[in-house]
Amino acid sequence: MSPSPQHPARDTIPVGDVELHDHYLPALPAGDYRIEATHTLRTGAGGGAETVGGPFRAVQRFTVRAPQVAFDTSAVLARQPPDSAEGRFAEVLPHVVLGDPLLPWERPLRGADRATPWLALLVLTDDQIAGGTTSPARSEPTTVGGLLAADQDVLKPALSPEADIGRDDPCETVRIPTAVFRQVVPRLDELRYLAHCRGANTGDRPILGIQEDGLFSVVVAGRFPAAAPPGSPPEARTKNIVHLVSLEGHEPLLGPDPDFRGRTSVALLSLCRWTFWAHPDAGAHFRGLAEGLTRGPDRSRAATRDEMWLRLPSPYRDADGTPRARREVARRIGAGYVPLPYRTRSGERTFGWYRGPLTPVLPAAVDRVATAGTADALLGYDPAWGSFDVSLATAFETGRALALADSAYVRQLTAFRHAARGLADTLYHRATSVHLPPDGGEERPHPARTAFAALLDGPLLTTLGAVPARPDGVWSPPAPESAPEDPSGDLDAFLRSDAARAAVTRALDEDEGLRERLAPVVDWLGGLVLLRAVPFSHLVPDARMLPPESLRFFHTDPNWTAALVGGALGIGAQSSRDTRQDQVVAAAVRRKAAESAAARRDVDRGVRDDPPDGTPAVLGPVSGLLLRSALVSGWPHLAVRAVGADGRPLPVLRMDHLSPTVLLCLFNGVPATVELAEPQEGFRFGVEDDGRIPLRSMTAPDTGPRLPLGEQLGPDTTFRVLDHLRPSQDPAVRVLDLGSLVPALSAALDTAHGTALGPLGPADLALQLVKVPEAIRFDGPDGDRFPAREAREAQKGDRG
Repeated sequence: MSPSPQHPARDTIPVGDVELHDHYLPALPAGDYRIEATHTLRTGAGGGAETVGGPFRAVQRFTVRAPQVAFDTSAVLARQPPDSAEGRFAEVLPHVVLGDPLLPWERPLRGADRATPWLALLVLTDDQIAGGTTSPARSEPTTVGGLLAADQDVLKPALSPEADIGRDDPCETVRIPTAVFRQVVPRLDELRYLAHCRGANTGDRPILGIQEDGLFSVVVAGRFPAAAPPGSPPEARTKNIVHLVSLEGHEPLLGPDPDFRGRTSVALLSLCRWTFWAHPDAGAHFRGLAEGLTRGPDRSRAATRDEMWLRLPSPYRDADGTPRARREVARRIGAGYVPLPYRTRSGERTFGWYRGPLTPVLPAAVDRVATAGTADALLGYDPAWGSFDVSLATAFETGRALALADSAYVRQLTAFRHAARGLADTLYHRATSVHLPPDGGEERPHPARTAFAALLDGPLLTTLGAVPARPDGVWSPPAPESAPEDPSGDLDAFLRSDAARAAVTRALDEDEGLRERLAPVVDWLGGLVLLRAVPFSHLVPDARMLPPESLRFFHTDPNWTAALVGGALGIGAQSSRDTRQDQVVAAAVRRKAAESAAARRDVDRGVRDDPPDGTPAVLGPVSGLLLRSALVSGWPHLAVRAVGADGRPLPVLRMDHLSPTVLLCLFNGVPATVELAEPQEGFRFGVEDDGRIPLRSMTAPDTGPRLPLGEQLGPDTTFRVLDHLRPSQDPAVRVLDLGSLVPALSAALDTAHGTALGPLGPADLALQLVKVPEAIRFDGPDGDRFPAREAREAQKGDRG
């Protein structure tokens, strides 16, 4: 790690990288200065020459300005944890990022070297602050004069305001009882380890919540936040208050045994302040919970790949020697089916096989799904075994029920259907009427206004101005054609024609009125494609498919979702003509619903960028996972990332909490790897749940097989930080004893590297305390992709 960088040149840091430096010392610390110059004139050479009217002297006073009692809030670029945040912060050391890389070292402290910062970050609770009851952070507004006024109960800083600071200038203070001050305020020799300089180049993305490039200063707290004991109810959250304070003028108190001169509290200048809420440790840590997801049903062994798919555990094996009936049951359960009681329309009791939209295999396409108008048309029957397959029929009825339960959707679908009927009627009359001339060979009708405008561009005005000629013969109106014997048959034949289908499909994209009517329908159906509002019992029909503390992968069955959409589209049809018309537009509506589903999450998050060529989003094969675990409730912002076989991240189509402990994720594609990770809410310092930190490489890999600087030395090369805390009778007060921590950590690093690394600096300590989110990754079979080859084979004969 380097000491103060020479200059904040952003071009010296690679894009996306972060550099840590011990400090960034100013050339001249802040304060009042005097320059005195003297000059003596002599009558001749040599020291004995007589002086002439001297000596001449000039004095120039100046002030190097720097914040002393307050600074602009814009100087604070990031706080961690964020202001008013809630979460499991008990193992995180709060820190603040300042836009001025010099700021922590611009003011000297008496009795300390220049590398000692004058700022400190204190973590407090409400009962550790005196006064300030009207402010959330318990600070007290005052003036510089009020701060410096003597008080027999409050120890004030021995501060000498600079020349540009007036006694009436505003400032804020925080009063800390002397007993608390002794517990939580860093010692003078510890301060240098709690501040460092950070360089960042965010040319490719924002880093640490900072939008600018360059150098920044960071002040880290030496105390872990207070939180309720592990196992406490979640509502037992603890309010933590953070103050960035000035220690200038309090140097005599920054020792192991300070003399408070009979005062009961100490007043500190508060330059920045915020609050956050720390939730108790749920008793289960991320690592243990994540590793538990890989265990088998009896928790005594690692789960096989087959056990990670969403399906029931089978009581039978699909193997030679197994009776034929049991083998059929094993095949069905392996393909994701669940046996359920079923009563036929005639009242007979039997059972039916049901599989929801989430399957462990990729089912073969079922052609009749797209044209089915009733649930019965999708009811399957296997005469060899006398069993029914009610999966697609259930999907169709579910779509109808969800549609009928949403009155807004019913109105929107009815309005669209009427608009489509009007278009179809117009196209039919244009095609069959002898009074309407062909319109340039185009199937799409034009409004009368457009036709009249076209006539005005022609010889109409000239014709109207000419003298009409007398007709030569007697005029009679043309005789109308005889009415067709079967008008409905002609209309049906017209709707079946390729020309009608092409015209209607084109109108869905081009006709303003029809497109506006279709948009809300497509938006609703897009949510249905992503299984929104589908009951959980339809997704997971048996609780044994998703036991507690389990992770299950799946594909989505396109036949099931197509039947679901078909049921929602088929409501409100009043005649065979409506049914035929729905079939004409169904393919286009389904396509647009799939496009809406593919872009739904980006639209909801407000981050969708439409391609320059207007190409709509494409919905590919959809896969996903269901997670039932305390990870969901303990880490509400759990990160889930899927990567395809080409190494590119797969778009997330849906990521929702179905309950406090159940998370559903849908991906646009089939992943090769899936990763679950703690939420990355910015650059953090702290320890793992067990109080340890992984030791990191402190040497650059210039020669030999060394690890890159900052890489973890190994999963078992760790150091327990929580063994180095100041003695405290209160378990909620956990303050680092840096006098013990730094030498012990330095010795552990020397041992891990096999060589003496030299003194441990502030940047070195910061590097070791960087808290990287834990993660667990699941790979496809043989490092390839989901599904397994066995699962692909299991789909043969899937639909009986």
